[in-house]
Amino acid sequence: MTKPALILTRPRLACTRFAQSLSPKLLSRVTLVISPLLQIAPVDTPVDLDGVGGVIFTSANGVMHGPDGDGVTAYCVGEITAEAAIARGWRVQFHAPDAARLVPMLVQHGPATPLLHLRGTHQRGDVADKLTQSGLLTRVVVLYDQKALPLTDAAQAALVSGAPAIVPLFSPRTAAQFADQVPDMANAIIIALSDAVAEALGPKEVRQLLVAAEPTATSLRFKLETAVDWNRLA
Repeated sequence: MTKPALILTRPRLACTRFAQSLSPKLLSRVTLVISPLLQIAPVDTPVDLDGVGGVIFTSANGVMHGPDGDGVTAYCVGEITAEAAIARGWRVQFHAPDAARLVPMLVQHGPATPLLHLRGTHQRGDVADKLTQSGLLTRVVVLYDQKALPLTDAAQAALVSGAPAIVPLFSPRTAAQFADQVPDMANAIIIALSDAVAEALGPKEVRQLLVAAEPTATSLRFKLETAVDWNRLA
């Protein structure tokens, strides 16, 4: 019996990190295909922390391409982002599972302002604008771009092989990009980070669509591993 493909589409470093987090049992039951749909390209933008009350990181990429923290307060989305920030010398006050929950947490916390959101070019939901409208002045510095990439030949071949192809998707942008590049998704088993990610696929039919219970990589991984263990996917 042909193993199903597990196609990972996050930026390469995130693909590697996610693959390393999967259980050996799961990895033994799939053929791993790395096919990033985004490439992280740094932008040479100076970051001035003078007078800043704290910074916001909604991705570990912001941490990677930003300056060292030197004890400056940071607020993060996700455990991985928070861990990366701590490693770079930021004093992480707290982190939220997603940006939608970070905003009200910050409003309730009432941090010193202005805040600085260090992020990429593409951002779903304007965190800085929402915080500013809530009375917390927040500026944006773009540190990297997320350039679209085509699916690899190996990923395209897996999707038309007739065997199931399991595709975790982490953002509406990559979901829409995936749908645009795959005319026939009948063999695709999509595991979406959230309802918004699932909706971005559009009306195309898929073999199966599962949505993580929480919009976190940990929850998505649990959905993937549980589904495979139950023989629902492989």
